[in-house]
Amino acid sequence: MKEIILFIYGLFVLAASCYVIFILSGPLKKVGGRIGKLLHLPEDVIASTFQAFATSGPEIVMAILAATPFITYETWKALELGEKAGSGTLNIVFSAMSNLLGIGAVAIIIMIKKGMVNKHEIIKVTSSVKISLIFYVLSSTLLFIFVMNKELDVIESWILMIIGIVYVFSQFFIPCIIKKFNNKTDINSEKNREEDIGAENSKYIVPPTAGAWVKDFSYNSFIYSFLIFGLIIFVREAMGASFRMAIVSIFSLGGVIIMFTSYISSFPEFMLTYRYAIANKKSALLGMLFGSNVIDLAFSGFRAIWIGSPMQIYSTGPYGNLLIFYILVIPVIAILALIGLCMRKIKFKIAYPLVIFYVLYIISGFILI
Repeated sequence: MKEIILFIYGLFVLAASCYVIFILSGPLKKVGGRIGKLLHLPEDVIASTFQAFATSGPEIVMAILAATPFITYETWKALELGEKAGSGTLNIVFSAMSNLLGIGAVAIIIMIKKGMVNKHEIIKVTSSVKISLIFYVLSSTLLFIFVMNKELDVIESWILMIIGIVYVFSQFFIPCIIKKFNNKTDINSEKNREEDIGAENSKYIVPPTAGAWVKDFSYNSFIYSFLIFGLIIFVREAMGASFRMAIVSIFSLGGVIIMFTSYISSFPEFMLTYRYAIANKKSALLGMLFGSNVIDLAFSGFRAIWIGSPMQIYSTGPYGNLLIFYILVIPVIAILALIGLCMRKIKFKIAYPLVIFYVLYIISGFILI
């Protein structure tokens, strides 16, 4: 009876974290958009950098906590240290799947149901979204290769981190990249870029003087940082709840993460995706999701970097050896998405089978790994 109560309490903590993240997601989008406007960035680039970093807060915090004494607390000493140490990485991996299939596909279905897009229409995206997807393919493929031996060493972790850093800078310089490699204007990209300008932030006027600009930038940066700090507090509680649920249930920590925790940490992406969906901002929506995943994967080996030695990646479920195949699914889908978007072969109706596959993915993972 005690175990059931503790498990339900863990679910309650995760639900409370969801609610708080829901409250924070609105201001995060607004402030991130204003910072981007101050830097004269287009909406799709803002979505794939500032918004992506903000929504990646829970995954990053969990990866950082896995490198601290937090995971050695007496409360959850029953769990293996190696499994707890790799929990941040597992959460990042499963959150990436939630972002791709669970959240992105559901958002597209919402847009179809509201009549914003035709399900038989081909998905067209801006160059910044394609670049985000290229980086996502690269980082997810490397992560799969690196963890085939159930470990992430320091060099491998730094490679993933550098890819994330390069990605962010590439997004800031996207206009220059496009100008250099594509002298001809892409009419569809320009159309999408115009669609993605948020009504609320487009009304925001950039201060004309340097002093006012610095004051406005400092204020919005402070609010942005404060909201991220709020995410940190509740992610810490959500991580602790996940550990308790794994202790008192028959499921492994990996199973709890894939079924519950990864969705909680992906909730900022879900809320911003929903806001972008109802505003019919297709490129901003996809750019934020792909960008968020790249930034998440950059921190997947943070523990190895912090402690200066390899970290283990495994699950203690009944079929924990299948974990590597669950990780493999992510780069495979990313590669197929990149090919399909570049060749303009993917239609919006693909969202329906993707959601079905996602449900099977998380349920089977919850039971098996």
